[in-house]
Amino acid sequence: MKFKMFSGGDSDAIVAAVNEWLSAEPGRVAIRHTETKLTPTDTHTGAAVILFSVWYEDEA
Repeated sequence: MKFKMFSGGDSDAIVAAVNEWLSAEPGRVAIRHTETKLTPTDTHTGAAVILFSVWYEDEA
C-alpha cells in the first residue's frame, strides 16, 4: 500500500493535482481509501488548507 497527499487552498486545485498525478502514472492505480481534512491556518481570518490523502496500490 502506498500513500500520497495533496494540499491546496481550494478543491479545484486539488482535483487538478490528483488528475495530473493519475494521468502521469504508467499503470492503473487502485485507490483503496481517501480522506479529506480542512486544516485552519489562521484563526483570525478563517484561512484554511485542504488536505486530501490517498492510499493506493500500483497495478502496473
